[in-house]
Amino acid sequence: MKNKDLKIVIVASTNGSVMNKLFQNTFFKKCIYSVVSDRQCGALEVAKNNGIAFKLFNERDKEVFCDKLLVYLIENQIDYVISFFTKLFVGNIIDVYKDRIINLHPAILPSFKGLDGFGDSVRYGSRFIGSTIHFIDKNMDEGKIIIQTASPLNLNKDISYNRNIIFQHQCKSLLQVAKWLYDERIYVKDDKVIIKDGAFDEFEFSPNLDFVEAKDLFKDNNKDVTIYNV
Repeated sequence: MKNKDLKIVIVASTNGSVMNKLFQNTFFKKCIYSVVSDRQCGALEVAKNNGIAFKLFNERDKEVFCDKLLVYLIENQIDYVISFFTKLFVGNIIDVYKDRIINLHPAILPSFKGLDGFGDSVRYGSRFIGSTIHFIDKNMDEGKIIIQTASPLNLNKDISYNRNIIFQHQCKSLLQVAKWLYDERIYVKDDKVIIKDGAFDEFEFSPNLDFVEAKDLFKDNNKDVTIYNV
């Protein structure tokens, strides 16, 4: 991607808090072609407020939606999709965009799949919480893992404190993944995602962050801030 613009479409049906934070980053914002949804939602408002193009395919049937989305992606020569979508992708889009649809999950997969990975982690009594960014496949939350994060669940703090740690992890990780994609450092080998020259010397992010803007994303914030709905 170094010789051309990276074109990413975000597919969302959530409030768009991660998007809203990352649209403050010039590099990430320039990578985003548009935001697409199957319903009116906060993510479309976030796109509008940040000057990002948006598209609504108001389709309840996920197969019809995915078919329309695929046509849209091909017509606009989109490189990758980032998903904040609460439904499964189905149909031809899974094959045509194999290893090009990226999902964020607020738990350390394969544990705690589903819509409330963070809440399930806490209720189970896990000592660690975390997040996963992965390529999707036909199964829920089972695709090839790109980056994972981990942090001790701090029982001396309230849930919003711990949830905000994961919010920060997701924002930093996604910004880093976008940079790896732009620099053509992500590839798949033997069904595993490899980051060219990736490092594994630190614990919190694996592979480690190496994009300075991702590392410094919350430099002026502490972790005692309001909980976010991604």
